[in-house]
Amino acid sequence: MDSISQLESLKKIAAELSIDIIPGNLFDPEILIKSGHCKVKGKDIIIVDNLLSSQEQSEVIIQTLKKFDLESVYLPPWIRERLEPENSI
Repeated sequence: MDSISQLESLKKIAAELSIDIIPGNLFDPEILIKSGHCKVKGKDIIIVDNLLSSQEQSEVIIQTLKKFDLESVYLPPWIRERLEPENSI
């Protein structure tokens, strides 16, 4: 599966969880603005810099999904694998 298809799959999962994804140009020469999760008036939102590659945008969404209960949502195996905590020694 290519990175654009993966990104679209992640966006669908976020939508099922009622998480809005807002793309935008976050470049500002005076301050550092990063993509990520926030809550506005109780609504979960992921703001994604559209200057990031589709792979980087996917990573932003995956990092946010780790914070949510995903038991009620079907996740393809490749997403489940990415969401698993890293094995520690």
